[in-house]
Amino acid sequence: MTRVRLILILILLSLIASVALLLPGWFKDPRELVQGEWQEFNKLGYVEVTDCTARWRGGNHRATFQYSWLQDSSEPYSLEITRNEDKYLVSLTFESDDLAVVDFHIMDKLPPEARDFIRQKNKARNRPQDELKMRFKRVVTEK
Repeated sequence: MTRVRLILILILLSLIASVALLLPGWFKDPRELVQGEWQEFNKLGYVEVTDCTARWRGGNHRATFQYSWLQDSSEPYSLEITRNEDKYLVSLTFESDDLAVVDFHIMDKLPPEARDFIRQKNKARNRPQDELKMRFKRVVTEK
């Protein structure tokens, strides 16, 4: 009987050790996960993200943004983006390691024509009218 108990205790300890080794992989740091090259789903542009800078390129446009984390403990993560002394609030959600959704909270800062255009598009798609979300997929470079 003691041999059976010993075997059960060893199996239980090995399961606990396995879970302890795998657990950190399940909770990834968003600060590291966001870094890399991302492409907007509709191919409007690419964003290269480093530890505090995002560089956008699309068509003939290029822009560089500084960003800082306001909240990185749970989704949606909050970031503040700075460009030309202007600050914008965004929310970031990861659908997977290679798929991110950025919700820009900038509708009040857009020109009226742009707001109307976005609201019409959102209404046609049965989305909230003041929503401005962009989906990005990670660009995987072949080795």
